[in-house]
This record gives sequence, structure tokens and C-alpha cells, in this order.
Amino acid sequence: MSASFAQFRHALHALLATGVLALAGCASLPPPSNELSAARQAVAFAEGVDADQYAADDLDTARRGLQAAEAAFERGRNNDARALAQAATVDADTAFVRARSRTSRAALRKLQAEVDDLRSRLHVEGVPNAADPLDLPVPQGTPEERLQALDSDPLLGSLGQFERLKARQAIADQAMAGRSSRQAAAELSQRRVYIAEQAARIDAASREIERLKRERADLRVEASRRDAERARAEAEQLRLQAQLQAEEAQRLQERTQQAEAALDGAVTQQQDQVESARAREAALARKEAELTAGASLPPVRTDARGEVFSLDGNAFASGQAELTADALASVRALGIYLAALPGRSIQVVGHTDSQGAAAANQALSERRAQQVRATLVAAGLDRGWVSARGVGSAQPVADNGSAAGRAKNRRVEVIVSKRP
Repeated sequence: MSASFAQFRHALHALLATGVLALAGCASLPPPSNELSAARQAVAFAEGVDADQYAADDLDTARRGLQAAEAAFERGRNNDARALAQAATVDADTAFVRARSRTSRAALRKLQAEVDDLRSRLHVEGVPNAADPLDLPVPQGTPEERLQALDSDPLLGSLGQFERLKARQAIADQAMAGRSSRQAAAELSQRRVYIAEQAARIDAASREIERLKRERADLRVEASRRDAERARAEAEQLRLQAQLQAEEAQRLQERTQQAEAALDGAVTQQQDQVESARAREAALARKEAELTAGASLPPVRTDARGEVFSLDGNAFASGQAELTADALASVRALGIYLAALPGRSIQVVGHTDSQGAAAANQALSERRAQQVRATLVAAGLDRGWVSARGVGSAQPVADNGSAAGRAKNRRVEVIVSKRP
């Protein structure tokens, strides 16, 4: 807590109460229901940002002030209750911005370190990390001068508008305060300006945090892309090595059976390495596709036809051929993944259950298959690689006599096989 706040905290509460009591003889004010509600809400907000951990003194003072305000209200001392509730609100708002400052600073520094590490590993230049807005110096002067400096600050001028409005109101209240409550009003305006300054710095830090999150995501995608490129280069190198060794094996085969057996073993080992490299390439391509599309690939199984990716009936609205948002992202990820692995033939087959007319089921299965094909092509697949057809309810995989069986039969399958 700053020295100035620690010195006048208790004096402010007493002065506010005294000032309001002095005004009681001049005007009859309504019950302080709004002030008490605002104080309760401010304390709840501070508790919600872990002020118990990061601004415990301010939060404890706010809680005690709120309890005192509620007790005064119950005894019918409305003016005392109003003054105490207003002071509790300021204490809770102070706890809120101090806790937010701590958590925002920690999040900002963690992101800066992660982004710096990614830039270093990838050897890329980026926008230099901005200075921590929470470390910007607080200007000196009267509340009016500090608020004017905040308004004219090129970084902070448009931020923290709600708290800035409260600060302007406190300054206006100070100008209208009577002699007995002038000191309390002055202290209140100083604290409101401090809260506005901190709120603006927190907003600026939040903007920088969001910018760093976007840059971190971009750098992670770039790292995945480079990993995939290295895997493809390794696979190509191993393929060439395997080809050279196969040629050498053919020459040696003509000499002796023993040399042929030994080299056959070497070729087998090399082929295993090639397959392993291709598997790593596929895994990296899948990871890159899912990062780019922001969604996982559909579930996959392998059968005699090849790899079969399945979209169940929940991928479409009932009786419709439009993909849901989640299914659309998943199919895009599949399209990006398959485009990175050329030399494959892709067939999209739509299926329905046996409910309804056969002609309607056939038409729906065809529309759904065509919709999935169009999404794959839009994601980067060559149009000539992909075919689509619908078979209606002709190829069930479960009993259409039960709801569970019909749900399994409503599906679209994307069948991926190597070209001959």
C-alpha cells in the first residue's frame, strides 16, 4: 500500500462520516440503499480477482467498512451509513485494481518470456515487447492535474473510462463540499484518480497480453510447419538412400546369394525407417492442420478400404445438409491434413438410416456427401482427388430397429486410400 493511502485511510472514514452528519441538518437525504448495494458489489468484485491474496489489507478495510455501514443503516443512522458505504466502495475498488495489477503483470511477463523463447528458437524478428504499462510512472499534482495528464496520455488516454468517470464525479463533489467535509472529499478524489490511473494501466496491459497471445499462436504454427518440413526432408533423404541401397543390392545379388540376403536385411531396415519417417510426417501434418483449423480431425479407423474418417449424424442439423460449426472446423482440419499428404485417393460417402422415404434419404445422403467434399476442396485438396456419392440407407452398420442403431447408420465417411 502506498504511504499516502496508509496515512489517511482511517482519517478518511471519520471525515466522511463527520461531513455527512454536518449536512444532515441542511437536507434530508434518501436511505443509502444504492450506496450499500454499490459497496457490496465492489467487495464481491475484489474477492473475485483474488484480492484476499494480492490486496488483503485494502479488502479487509473494505469489508469492515461495509459491516459498519450496514450496522449504521440498521440503527437508522442513514448519513453515517452512506458515508461508510462510500468509503468501503473506494477501499474495495482499490483492492480490485491492485489485485488486477499483480495478476496482469504476472500474465504479461509469462507471455513475454514464452514469445521471446519462440522467437529465439525460430530465429525470427518480431515487434519489440512494449514496456509494461503497469510500470509507467504515476504523475504528480492535484487530482485535476493527474486526471488531465491521464486524458492526454497517448497510450492510456482512451482506457479506463468508467473509473475515470467516477474520478471526475469525485472531483466535482469535492468542489461542492462544505467546509466540514472538504478534507474527506479531497482524499476521496485523490483515491478515485489513483484507481482510474491503475484501471487504465490494467486495460493497456490486457491489450498487450492479447497481442502477445496472438503472436504466440502464430509462432507455434510456424514451429509446427518447420517441424513438418524437416520431417518431409528426412523422409525424402531416407527414400533416396533406400533407392541407392536397393540398386546396390541388385548388383550384389548377381554375385552371391549370401550378399543378397545381407543386403535384403539392410533394405528392409531402411524401408522401416522410411515408413517411420512417413508416420512422423503424417503426425506433424495432422498437428499442423489441427492448429491451423482450431479443431481436431474426425475419428478415424482403418479397414480394407484404407483410412476411414467418420462424421456422425450430429455433424448436421436434422434433415439438413449444412455442417454444424464444430463439424465444419473438423472437416477443414481434415482437408488441410490430406492436402499435405499427396498421392491419395479420397472418396466421400453419405449414409442415412431407414426412416422416411428411400428417395428422400438418397437425396439427403448425396447432399451431405457433396457438402463435405466442397469443404475439403475449400481447405486445399485438389478437386480431382475427391469424389462424393450418397447411398441412402442401403449400407447400414447397425440395426435400424433401435434409436442407437439408427444413430450409427446416419453418417458420412471420408475414405482415404493410396493411389495405385
